[in-house]
Amino acid sequence: MKTMMTAALRATLATSTILGAATLMVAPAAAQTTTAQVRGQVRTADGGPATGAQIAAVNTGTNQTFRQTADAQGSYVLGGLRPGQYRITATATSGETVTQVVVVAIGQSATLDLTIGTATQAGGADTADIAAGGSSNVEGGEIVVTGGRLVETKTSEIATNISQEQIRTLPQTDRNFLSFAALAPGVRYNDSETDKSFSSGASPAGQVNVFIDGVSYKNNVLDSGVAGQEDSRGNPFGQLAVGEFRVLTQNYKAEYEQAGAAIITATTKSGTNEFHGEAFAQYTDRNLSSTDYFVKQAGLPKPAFERKQYGISLGGPIIKDKLFFFAAYEGNDQNRAFNVRLQNRTPENVARFGQYEGAFVSPFRGDFYFGKLTFVPDDRQTFDLIVSKRVETDITGFGGASTNAYSNALNKKNNVDTYIYRWTYRGDSFINEFNASYLNYTYNPTSLDPNSSTFNYQGVIRFGGKESTQRINQSSYTLRNDLTWTGIDNHVIKGGIRFAFQDYTFLKNFFVQPFYDFRNDPTNGLDFSFPATAQIGIGNPRIAASNSQLGLYLQDDWDVTDKLQVNVGLRWDYESNLFNNNYRTPDAAAALLRQLPQTSYFNSADYITDGTNRPPFLGAFQPRAGFSYDFKGDQSTVLFGGYGRYYDRNVFNNTLDEQFRLQYAYGSLFFSRDGRPRADGTPTVVWNDRYLTRDGLLSLIANAQTGQPELFAVKNNARPPVTDQFTLGVRQRVGIFQASLSGSYVAGRNGYTHLFATRNADGTCCNVGVGSPTRNAGFSNVLIGYDGLKTRYKALFFTLDKTYTQSSGWGFNLAYTLSKGEQNGNDLFSLQYATPEAYGYRPRPGDERHRLVLSGIVDLPLGFKFSTITTLGSGSAYQVTDETLGSTPSQVQVYTVYPPKNCIKGIAAFCEVNMTLQNDIEIFSGHKLNVAVDLLNAFNSKNFGGFDDFTNATDPLTQLPRELITLPRRVQFRVGYRF
Repeated sequence: MKTMMTAALRATLATSTILGAATLMVAPAAAQTTTAQVRGQVRTADGGPATGAQIAAVNTGTNQTFRQTADAQGSYVLGGLRPGQYRITATATSGETVTQVVVVAIGQSATLDLTIGTATQAGGADTADIAAGGSSNVEGGEIVVTGGRLVETKTSEIATNISQEQIRTLPQTDRNFLSFAALAPGVRYNDSETDKSFSSGASPAGQVNVFIDGVSYKNNVLDSGVAGQEDSRGNPFGQLAVGEFRVLTQNYKAEYEQAGAAIITATTKSGTNEFHGEAFAQYTDRNLSSTDYFVKQAGLPKPAFERKQYGISLGGPIIKDKLFFFAAYEGNDQNRAFNVRLQNRTPENVARFGQYEGAFVSPFRGDFYFGKLTFVPDDRQTFDLIVSKRVETDITGFGGASTNAYSNALNKKNNVDTYIYRWTYRGDSFINEFNASYLNYTYNPTSLDPNSSTFNYQGVIRFGGKESTQRINQSSYTLRNDLTWTGIDNHVIKGGIRFAFQDYTFLKNFFVQPFYDFRNDPTNGLDFSFPATAQIGIGNPRIAASNSQLGLYLQDDWDVTDKLQVNVGLRWDYESNLFNNNYRTPDAAAALLRQLPQTSYFNSADYITDGTNRPPFLGAFQPRAGFSYDFKGDQSTVLFGGYGRYYDRNVFNNTLDEQFRLQYAYGSLFFSRDGRPRADGTPTVVWNDRYLTRDGLLSLIANAQTGQPELFAVKNNARPPVTDQFTLGVRQRVGIFQASLSGSYVAGRNGYTHLFATRNADGTCCNVGVGSPTRNAGFSNVLIGYDGLKTRYKALFFTLDKTYTQSSGWGFNLAYTLSKGEQNGNDLFSLQYATPEAYGYRPRPGDERHRLVLSGIVDLPLGFKFSTITTLGSGSAYQVTDETLGSTPSQVQVYTVYPPKNCIKGIAAFCEVNMTLQNDIEIFSGHKLNVAVDLLNAFNSKNFGGFDDFTNATDPLTQLPRELITLPRRVQFRVGYRF
């Protein structure tokens, strides 16, 4: 069997190589994830097909021209269009012409029908714009219709396009373009101080993906989903360089990889034939902000706060019509103070630890650099060279809801560098796009005082140096080629291949200096006079691995009739080293695994590997199909739906403990006054002050008196996470609005979690006491990886949109989500029950039943403009750990609760209203000064988080919050200059 699989893999790789070579010889190109497609029919004035009509689309910024010839039915397809304004002209064989000026958005597959000899609008462009001031006129016998953004209706995808106007105008906290993903139904954006991730459905944040200029920013090593967003309050990419982006919630096509949830695809700005520049600065501080609820409750002074963001960009021609440049820089400086305050503030504790209290500044510094060259030698080719660099430091992790003193802070360093080469070639009936890229991401949280031990007095204060310093690196080299062929009438066939070669490096210096934990626990004879436990690390903290990825896809967009469009595609992905495939189980670990009892979920043979019997997963075949049916043929009422299977990947960090815990030990050392075992049987060592040093603790490790590590084992045939997504919906034009209602069901499986392999025969946990096989082998417990997490998500999405245009002077967007997200087990450790199945389905952490997002832009007199984003939510579920019956895994209960609804008279648990008033002042022709005032969290809503989530026999559950997940009301000033 193994030989057959190897042979099959070699054959597949050979076929892939041939395909890649063939497409490259045609002319290499950039993933169409960043371009758009316009298709439609050209008719004569009497309604017949304009067979043989010549269609030309001219980019008004660069004068690059895209050409097509209408087929016998008058159909045409213009592909590979970069977002921007185009002058689309259809010329009949008789010489009559019609021209329409439209704006094409990223990723669109829009329909634009043209009628030669008349100025009739055919439904493809923004009808609201034309009704409110769009125009048609005759220029030298040519009929010209000036429209707005094309509206995409005949697609099976659930997608939301975010325009440059929205990015530039709508209010936001700190210029993170991902924040606008919340305008898409089913998508949640986290705007907390340390979490700027986004998620959708019932999937965790790690299952999203972001493409910028066709390059995947997938975080392969950590859980944030996006490279550079792990525990970061920074921005993944400079907003000044972002042109526009598209949020794909479901039914995205086979060209997209490595995501089981939402995808964002963005394109950056480019230079044009005119010089354009921009500079901005925005500012807010403590005097412009309300006092934090918890600071006020504690009677503390308002802590320091200041945020400055600034940037500049410039783009234009180097050689007119041929060579263009664009460059941008953004800076982000924040000084935010956090109050460090003792918990359990008894006179004794205040006298002993009061020195650590106070307000301390948490400085954040971020810099982003971007450069782009675009070369257009002729109408068939476009070349791009793109470079970006992000550098940030953030001293954080103290005060607030935590008990951490400033000395226990981390300097979280994030660096992301990208280099991209793109080449697009357009033939008469094909477009080939090639992309070569390099991404280097480093996550480097560093202790401020790496030479100091950590002292944690439970429930009071933690001080000393941080117990860990890490450096995690992901280097990705990617080659991608996409070929789009329109040589068959009514079909747009697209296929592609993607190779990625990745290197991962993990340096985890955990407990290099000791970590001492002090507890007041009379039951076990513990008090604050000596530590209850200590942890110390020893061994090799470095792990390095390499991984190769291969992806193939083929898809067909088929216009079956002028009303029915069908999309069918198939994708296959492969990774050589998804689960640390070359790992060899050490003999001692293998011997212990064989001694453990076999159960329905554990067979030792599945967890012991010699480096060859953990084969790569070959079954990631992903069929994707969708349809849209235009009932009237005018895009006013469209039924759409689809099904797709989407394989994601397992985060590499989640499986490293199998190797790391054996080469780097940091087990706990247990202390007492008399050396007697704890109430649960855990052996202890008599405390001596000489153990307050690293050398003193190492003497215990050397004598093997205690401190046995846990053994982790990865399942050899573990599978990557996958979701099956089903959607059915309808789009309806209602006057000047576009409405959409869709139902969604998503079933996820193969989520990775850990289980105990040491449970007793009756299922209780766990046989790890003195004399057990586990203890005798030198381990404290055995945890096995298990690909058994399942999720399910049911939702209704409703949207109502009217795109903003200058002629109409206003725009409005509404997105409402009614949903239920459930999961069995817990995300990474499912230890309360034997398996995730034993948990049953329950609301997953983060589940929110109702969410409404409203956004709008309206022009006011005297050049003023008002905009808002209002978000209302019913509250995100969180898990409670209940140890009322005891603290052993079999006694602990875990259940999900929802926060109280404390805004709009008990209707919602989350309320945030952000508003902006701005004015564009024309200094002289083409030069504008923009002045804006943002009012963020206008009604000072208290959006609570960090709820009390623990209870036992002596600690009743209060469900009281400990933090705010959005900042209090604040005013922010912005000024900008554009030409």
